[in-house]
Amino acid sequence: MKSKKILQERLTAYSLVLPCTIVLLVMMIYPIIQVLQFSFSNVSLPDFQTQFVGLKNFERVLLKPEIAKDAANTVIWTIASLIIRFALGTVAALLLDTSIKGMKALRVFAMLPWIMPSIVAANVWRWLYSTDFGVINYFLRFIDPNITINWLGNPSSALFSVVFAFSWTGFPFVMLMLLAGLQGIPVDYKEAARIDGANPFNVFVHITVPCLKPVIVTLIALQLIDGINSFDMLFNLTAGGPGGSSEIFSLAIYRYAFSNFDFSGSSALSVMLIIVIAIPFFAYEIISSLRQRKNRLKEGA
Repeated sequence: MKSKKILQERLTAYSLVLPCTIVLLVMMIYPIIQVLQFSFSNVSLPDFQTQFVGLKNFERVLLKPEIAKDAANTVIWTIASLIIRFALGTVAALLLDTSIKGMKALRVFAMLPWIMPSIVAANVWRWLYSTDFGVINYFLRFIDPNITINWLGNPSSALFSVVFAFSWTGFPFVMLMLLAGLQGIPVDYKEAARIDGANPFNVFVHITVPCLKPVIVTLIALQLIDGINSFDMLFNLTAGGPGGSSEIFSLAIYRYAFSNFDFSGSSALSVMLIIVIAIPFFAYEIISSLRQRKNRLKEGA
């Protein structure tokens, strides 16, 4: 009787979850299958008829003259935004992890860049970077009245200008995660280190950073994915210009599909990007599993 009741409760729970599960699977799996099909096919518009062509789409995309520039921009964009977000987030977390009066209110204020809609943030930075009326050039003119830097229209500065704007919108998340990790470190560890004569830098390097390692690894993974997948900030500020100087793979995928109507090439580049993202994380999981197994064997011995 009891087992029958448990079975009925489980069936009821599964029946409630099943519709949502089916919707999620369809929304996730169908687009992936469609992209895979298009990447190995020649897609004819407007009816999206497909003809299998093997690896020709991948070869065609890899031979495009702008692919090397897009790859370099993607690496620069991802690594630079990761470094800046971590730098800003770490400094902000350390400042907020103090007992100074007013820090709770400052925490709420520091979250504004993250909770701000991306289109709003992009327009704010477009105004800041404006050549004639921007706040940045306004202050630079106090140094040299003739300075008129076209931050978003100059190929040498466009990418890094948007990198900083993108980093500004994302550093509060890094700050929040690191702050949670800092507040989870036992006070006894730091006090014991200070009693032994450790200065604040040594406490940070030998106590704080090792304790934050799981948080840092998770953040690096999330920020790398966010950087590679990012689209809206770049699209709203430069759309990959001028002359493709700030185009990364996500913008190239959009351009192939919705400007050139090359859905085959867009899908092929999408598959390659998925593989590039997946390889390091699968490698990390394998290395972590091997390390954990090795530690267990040591403990068993």
